[in-house]
Parts: sequence; C-alpha cells; structure tokens
Amino acid sequence: MKMVKNILIKLLLLFLSSQIFLFEIKPYENYYSSKPSGSVEEKLEKVSENVWKISSIAKHPLFTLNQESIFEIKNKTIVLKSGYRKLDVLGGIRKDYQNYKVVNLNEKKVLEFSFGKKNGTIEIFENFYDNLTLQLQFKLDLLKQDQTRIDYFDKGKIKKKVFTMKSKEVFFNSNLVEVIEYEESREDKRYFAFQITNDKERNTIRVLQRGRGFNLEWELD
Repeated sequence: MKMVKNILIKLLLLFLSSQIFLFEIKPYENYYSSKPSGSVEEKLEKVSENVWKISSIAKHPLFTLNQESIFEIKNKTIVLKSGYRKLDVLGGIRKDYQNYKVVNLNEKKVLEFSFGKKNGTIEIFENFYDNLTLQLQFKLDLLKQDQTRIDYFDKGKIKKKVFTMKSKEVFFNSNLVEVIEYEESREDKRYFAFQITNDKERNTIRVLQRGRGFNLEWELD
C-alpha cells in the first residue's frame, strides 16, 4: 500500500511539474535590437476563435524585412493558411518578395505561391512552417526533442531543415537565465540559432545569424 501511495505521489508531482511549464499561446508585442542600429517589432494577434496572425518588421542598415503569416492551431500544431515576406537588401539593390496560400484543389491540399517572377503550386503531404511560425511550433510542442526535422517553405521551395537542441545558462539583462537553444544543422558556413527561456513564458530572448558579410545578434528588449 505504501509503495502504491509513493508511486501515485510521484505521478502527481510529475504531472504538476509538466503543467508549470505548459506553454499557452497568447497575443504579444516583442521588440528586438541588434547593435549598433538594428530593430525588429514582432506582433502576435488573435484574428478569430482559432485563427492567428504573426507579423514582424525588421530594419537594419543592410536590409529591411516585412513579413506576415496567418495560421490555425490544431492539436498543438501550427497549420499555415497564408503568408508573405518582402525583403529589400542595401536600399533595394536586391529585392525578394514571396507570398503563398494553402487551398484545397481536387481533393488535394495545395500550396499556391509566387516568388519574384516565379509562380507555382506544390502539393502538400506534410505540415510545414515559414520564417515566422518556426519558433512558435518549437515552443508549442517540440522543446523535449534533442533533434527535430521539419519542412520549411522558403523562396518557392519546401526544404528539409534539422535543428539540434541543448539546455544551457546564459546572461540576459545581467541575470543568469536557463534557456533551450536550437541550432540549425547546415552544410554551408552559415549559422542560425535561437534561445528560448525554459519556463512557461518561453520567450525568445536571442536570435543569432552569421553568413557571408554579416554577423547579427538580435536580443529581446
């Protein structure tokens, strides 16, 4: 009887601890900065009962970026409906514009998109994410996986991306904070990672990007 009681207590404590860090999606406005003069405003809004919109505006001496995604949440999974991204590099020397929407066509789920001068369709077999919804999905359901493979839509293509996860402590606002860091596994020399607080808020406090000619570190204000 005592053994059964101890098992029940352990199960109860395990359940309670899992509830403490249960992430609940809710509207927010976040601001990030990158030294010396970069800024990002990110906003999550509830459009209707189960439809959400996430958007961001980034300004940096190298580029400006405006993007938006509309999605639903089903069983802790983000299901994208539509979105766009407009990128201007070096004052318009290079411009990338992408938009898309998901439709049902002849009993198939199809992604209709345009990227630059290219228009096309892609039949969807697996759930996919874009630049804005990737981190939200990790926060909702994927924090316990050491490695995660996802489908990611970018530049008119659905690509496979792999992220590795590790827990660590970092200094943020002069305090030592426990985070879960996700790093993209890449074959080239580019680098992309983000850090999420390991608590019920799961705030993204830092995003790190490196590549040819740039080295950016965005930090939550």
